[in-house]
Amino acid sequence: MNVVCDPQPNCIVNLQVELSADQVTREWQSIAKDFQRQARIPGYRPGKAPQSLIDTRFAKDIREELEKKLLRDSINEAIKQKNLRVLSVSKVEDVQIGDDKTMRYRASVVTAPEFELPDYSALTVELAKKVVEEADVQKWIEQFRDPHATFEAVEGRPLAMGDYAVVTYEGKIGDRLLSEALPKAPAQLQGRRNAWIFMDEGTLVPGFAKELVGMAINEERSFALDVPADFPLEDLRGAKVSYSATLHGINSKQLPPLDDALAEKIEPGKTLEALRAEIRERLENLAESQFQNAKRNAALKQLLSHVQCELPAQTVQREVSSILREIVQENQVRGVSDDELRSHQDELVGLAQQSALDRVRGNFLLLRVAEKEKLEVNETDMLMAVSEMARRYEIPVKKLVKDLHSREGFGPIREQILMGKALDLIAANVTVREPAGGTAKA
Repeated sequence: MNVVCDPQPNCIVNLQVELSADQVTREWQSIAKDFQRQARIPGYRPGKAPQSLIDTRFAKDIREELEKKLLRDSINEAIKQKNLRVLSVSKVEDVQIGDDKTMRYRASVVTAPEFELPDYSALTVELAKKVVEEADVQKWIEQFRDPHATFEAVEGRPLAMGDYAVVTYEGKIGDRLLSEALPKAPAQLQGRRNAWIFMDEGTLVPGFAKELVGMAINEERSFALDVPADFPLEDLRGAKVSYSATLHGINSKQLPPLDDALAEKIEPGKTLEALRAEIRERLENLAESQFQNAKRNAALKQLLSHVQCELPAQTVQREVSSILREIVQENQVRGVSDDELRSHQDELVGLAQQSALDRVRGNFLLLRVAEKEKLEVNETDMLMAVSEMARRYEIPVKKLVKDLHSREGFGPIREQILMGKALDLIAANVTVREPAGGTAKA
């Protein structure tokens, strides 16, 4: 078999393949023999029809089977012969079987990028590990107090910052109600009746709470606010919104004392001292996990600074799409509107493209490390990965396994496991040096 390689940009390699007449003839005869054994032709016992008759009657079927088998086998042989790291076969064309029984065709394959693997045996990264302090533990304890707080009506004084005001209010832009001018705006911006409002500078439109300070119960006020240019709701940026408000009540939040009784409510059977110790342990475990992840990321980033190579365009584009989905889902969870996301589309796409380039390069680097170190994925690794996927997506393991089989989804999982093992191996040999500033606080 003769193979000519023609490398192209974006990790594409064009192949020109020619199979000898002897190879094609041997394969034709083998396939024709199979047809002869299985053919049912009137006047002949099964398997006894003349080969010449089989060749004539089933010529088209034999040729189709011949092409499929020779293409499959010869492409694999060509890849092995030229030592190519092929990701996929993008196309096969111009398949010809000549009168001389030789077979020729052209194929395009997508290959993994070629690069020199940098030394990963002894990396040094500069990284500070977070130290959990008593103030961090106290901060978490305070958060646990909040759900157990009570509210008391305030009498004998006006409204102040930090109170919870019971207010009926309505917003306008010019002469139009905000609910009419901007029907898609959140209801809490448009106006509400008997709403509980926390008196804080960040409540509703900046300045809203400040305008209410000093109000007495049943007092009415009207005021106008200039919406800042960086306000989250784009349609309101730079607008002047006027509000009318009536105060119905004032409440103050009363946090429970920090004692064993509160600890018992938060975690039955725990004293306050035991709860503090548990929170500290959780924070220290979190700090350790973040430190290990940061060490891995720093090591990979350092290695990637020594790897410059072309990347398969299709692989990068798939990663761009995946990252964009992640960005959209994350922002939707945070409450960012689709209109807001569309207004930053070019910026998000640019960010996704750069992230995709780094991620794809990192993946190829880790797979090369796994190959060099002869890392393997065993049955337990796969079982744990599939079980975790089933738990995350809340579907039965058997159903997930069936779905993965149907779409050949085990390959990507295997690669993810290999990359994780390669990164663990790299990180195990990393030396961490603290930056000049020393350790970081949690």
